[in-house]
Amino acid sequence: MFSLFYGLWKYMFSKTEFHVLILGINKAGKTTLLEKLKSVYSNLEGLPPDRIVPTIGLNIARIEASNTKLVF
Repeated sequence: MFSLFYGLWKYMFSKTEFHVLILGINKAGKTTLLEKLKSVYSNLEGLPPDRIVPTIGLNIARIEASNTKLVF
């Protein structure tokens, strides 16, 4: 019985989560795009474009927009 209520609660109040992979060649603006999305859709302040350095490794971010979660 508990699982029925839990499933209903999760269905009604959970946000849909999408995993987004940004691919491109070197210096194509992938990190700049991610920083701009962070500044537009979240309370986080993104870096200005002149302060962004080339990314070594991974650049991971979570953004909540309306009723969805985006994981980059």
